[in-house]
Amino acid sequence: MRAATAELHGAAREVSALADGFRAGQDRDGSVPGAGPDDIALLRAIVRRSADALLALGAERQLAALRSDTDAWIAAGLHTAPDFGATRDSFAPPGRDELAFFVGCALTTNSAPPVGRRMECFLVRRREPREIDVLAEFYPHPKNNCQSVVLLTGSAGFRSGNCLVFFPENVPSSRPVESQSYALFFFNKFRRIHEELAIPPAGRIMVDRTAPAASTGLRPDVCYDARSVWGYLHDYHHHQGRWPLDENVALKTNWFVGLLEETKVDAKTVLAAVDDDRVPFRDEQIDMILLERLVRYPRSRVATRNFDAGTGVFLYSWFRERGGIGVTPGGLRFDRAAAISALREYVREIEDLEERVSTPDLYRSEAISYVRRYLREGEDRDRFAFSPDQENLLLHRSAAEDDQLVFADGEL
Repeated sequence: MRAATAELHGAAREVSALADGFRAGQDRDGSVPGAGPDDIALLRAIVRRSADALLALGAERQLAALRSDTDAWIAAGLHTAPDFGATRDSFAPPGRDELAFFVGCALTTNSAPPVGRRMECFLVRRREPREIDVLAEFYPHPKNNCQSVVLLTGSAGFRSGNCLVFFPENVPSSRPVESQSYALFFFNKFRRIHEELAIPPAGRIMVDRTAPAASTGLRPDVCYDARSVWGYLHDYHHHQGRWPLDENVALKTNWFVGLLEETKVDAKTVLAAVDDDRVPFRDEQIDMILLERLVRYPRSRVATRNFDAGTGVFLYSWFRERGGIGVTPGGLRFDRAAAISALREYVREIEDLEERVSTPDLYRSEAISYVRRYLREGEDRDRFAFSPDQENLLLHRSAAEDDQLVFADGEL
């Protein structure tokens, strides 16, 4: 068993190295400009070594799909954009404590640049905290399709930067995703991201020790479990109400509607932790959410083109209007009680909006108007522009914030 596991890990590491070589020649859409015989040979080598990993896991259907997708791409010419729809649809998420391996083109959001639909792979083990089993008794979520996983090794898109997720819609295909059958979250990466990119800048921009601090200095296992519980509640709230995500995927992935939705479900997750003492890791979750939304996301160098950053800047202005954040000569003062009250008001308003609108078109129209009250239009490809007040979120940058995190296999 150990020998088989070691061989599987070895195959995954070799495929990661091959994928890194291939992805370096790809354009943003996954095409390989000026592709030649060497590129075809490298792609075939990726498939051959991937077969060892997939067969070891009993993933014959996934291997057949991978071969079909790569053969079709080679036949069309690697200078064309890839289509890995069969690979996407054949991937089976791991059961508890089981392993899964993916290889194919995918968009690794929030990863180290250059980001695009490039060749990627990962080997993961699923680890669901026992606290989620207890939580599910009070917050039953039969539609749950999320998997908390430990990233064991992977290509550069998953190994470097802040990519924490893998969704079916990240895989390029001419066929749209009809329903999201899996959603993998690499939560073992989260602690270092949070400790290095959220907590230090929060301490620099928030004065009088008002920065949320309950998520600071957590043991790796505690941080993983707390983040997994946040993920469970976040997804649970996505599937509640009049416009549940699974029944309205196209609507809820609209940039404006999605921004209201993401902010709403995190607000409801915070409020569940505030109000219900059955929720585990209550304080840790609250402060993780606040620091990620208000501090880490908006401080991205590509914030004005980043969806998560938009949610954080939006939430900042919502808090500013309601006393949750004040501006002083020394920096920002966070008022926890006022912020919680503001989140309650926000949830009421968005749920009222959802009851009021009768069609997706009306929802989109209302969402655009609502978001534009707090986020002004950007230029060119920018989704929004920072106002002078919102630029308070960008104060006291350090050079470390621009460093790309790289996760070694042993660290993962």
